[in-house]
Amino acid sequence: MRIFFISVFSLFLTASTLMSSAPNTTKELDMFIDKIALQNAQNMFGTALDLYYANKTDEMINVYNIFISEFGNSTNEEIKVMVAQSMFNLALDCNDTKIEKDLYEQIVLKFIDSDNKDIEFIVANSLFNQGAIAYNTNDTKGEIEIYQKFLDKFKNTKNEKIIILEASIMTILGHIYSRTDDKSKAIDIYKELIDKFENSQDEYVQNLIVGSFLNLGVNYISLGNLKEGLSSYKEIIERFKNSTNPDVVKVVGATVTNKIELEICNGLEPSFSDENEELADKSEYSTFMYEFLQILYAATKEQQIERLDLWQNKYSHFNFKDSNIDFDFSDLNRFVKKLESPKKDWAEECVDILKEFADK
Repeated sequence: MRIFFISVFSLFLTASTLMSSAPNTTKELDMFIDKIALQNAQNMFGTALDLYYANKTDEMINVYNIFISEFGNSTNEEIKVMVAQSMFNLALDCNDTKIEKDLYEQIVLKFIDSDNKDIEFIVANSLFNQGAIAYNTNDTKGEIEIYQKFLDKFKNTKNEKIIILEASIMTILGHIYSRTDDKSKAIDIYKELIDKFENSQDEYVQNLIVGSFLNLGVNYISLGNLKEGLSSYKEIIERFKNSTNPDVVKVVGATVTNKIELEICNGLEPSFSDENEELADKSEYSTFMYEFLQILYAATKEQQIERLDLWQNKYSHFNFKDSNIDFDFSDLNRFVKKLESPKKDWAEECVDILKEFADK
């Protein structure tokens, strides 16, 4: 409580001194008191930051709580920013999920209508973090509601930092609807994201755009719309094949192999080409899959024992888990079942070996 008493005592002494100097008007007195209040707020806020950098977490939390109690109803814009930031910092350093969630909710409730750019960013981050809490507690409905509130509030924002959060949230919502089998809604979100941000020069947003094209294709295919799925994959390759962004390069390579797998599994001529092989060669996973698909396609004509052995030995160090890959075998399984023996046996042999890489 020491800082609280120092703050109030300083204000009392200063105001007393001011009154003894016989101010000309009440307005001047009010302005001076406001100035002292701002100075006290800045000092206390600075003290909390100093405690943070000194790793004195308990003392820092105490100061923030006192600060919010003393200045929480201030109408001064600078103090409002410090109050919002104090509440946000408390949430970040909270080890209790319920209290953390309550703090974010209080920030949003108190400041969501603010036009102050600094406060807007704090509100945006509070909503973003609220959504993360909902995800971590398996509250999908709450997660959707929170993220939709964010999009409704900031859909016309010009703040570049908030725009990045907006693109992230749209991507997250796309994933949510994909996994809850509302794939049509996921498609709408991915298309909206692409339309809104495709000209962004931000590297992170560019990663989200190329990922959205990929997810668009996946969802179209899940709905049985092969034509649109292939079109989305082709769009990725054409748009981003010359990208120097390492993350985008990996997505392009994966798209090449996804497209070829889709073609093989649906009885289409696979698009093996020098250009596609070069694009796949830019990441190990894509090279691994490109070579596998060549062997699989050849297995529909004759057995591939020698090529399979060479491929398996070449990539003996490789596995899907270390590469953070969650491979879906459903299309390959359906493809194999449609074949007639002995082609079915030859293709099944290839897929079984691929599954070994997933099971490592």
